[in-house]
Amino acid sequence: MVDGLREANWKDRLLYFLGRRLAFLIEGESMWPTLDDGNTVLVKRTQTVGDGDIVLANHPYKSSVKIVKRVAEILPDGALILKGDNPVESTDSRSFGSVSKGDVVGRVVCRLK
Repeated sequence: MVDGLREANWKDRLLYFLGRRLAFLIEGESMWPTLDDGNTVLVKRTQTVGDGDIVLANHPYKSSVKIVKRVAEILPDGALILKGDNPVESTDSRSFGSVSKGDVVGRVVCRLK
């Protein structure tokens, strides 16, 4: 387990096969060392997130792009500040600003091996 992100167990895999979890392939090094390029994560569909959670969200300016980032801050208006764990390699709220909670697809719950 790295930074609270555990490996998928049998229950996670079952939830994925039942359609209760989404699988998402990590591309790039923006979440290193927590996630490496080529890792697959399972995502629980929800817009309820907290500080420190890793989320899958729609990119605010590129409608066909999804991003995986850590919630760095929840603003009083409900918007989220998202940041990559590897700031040198990450395009995140420092460049595109806050993200609406409505753009959150879900919370990353585990890594799939």
